Amino acid sequence: MITVRQATLEDIPLINGIASVVWPATYSEMMSTQQLHYMFDMMYSPDAIKTQMTEKKHNYFILFDNDIPKGYISIHVFESSILYLEKIYVLPSEQGKGFGAMLIDKAKEFAAEHSLKSIRLNVNRDNKSRYFYARLGFEIISQRDLHIGSGFYMNDYIMEKQLI
Repeated sequence: MITVRQATLEDIPLINGIASVVWPATYSEMMSTQQLHYMFDMMYSPDAIKTQMTEKKHNYFILFDNDIPKGYISIHVFESSILYLEKIYVLPSEQGKGFGAMLIDKAKEFAAEHSLKSIRLNVNRDNKSRYFYARLGFEIISQRDLHIGSGFYMNDYIMEKQLI
């Protein structure tokens, strides 16, 4: 049975554990080992996740299949009418089974509950997941190159799906 529940602070080790599997599998061909480690520590350390949950008001939802965690999303309200999808990760061994689409459905449900008009996300321009998002109705609305420190950049497309 598939379930999706909101994460609590007690789930931080689980979220960090999933990210530690998905992150290198997804990004090791797109960036240097140094950038991979720098960004992981910056965004997925337990302290970073706690800050996101408590101070930045990110809502994490974890997807389980028969009580086994398979992936998660992190979302937050942005500019009062947009839901920002900060993170969506499904374990590599579980990709292609519909779990990512189920997590997007959870984001859409959250957006509807909060009367938000669209869902926006950033995706690395070299990440093949941009095709997944396009299949789900997301469109590229812009791109950006963001300096994140230590000489590293995030080179992203910004994609959005209109809901209303």
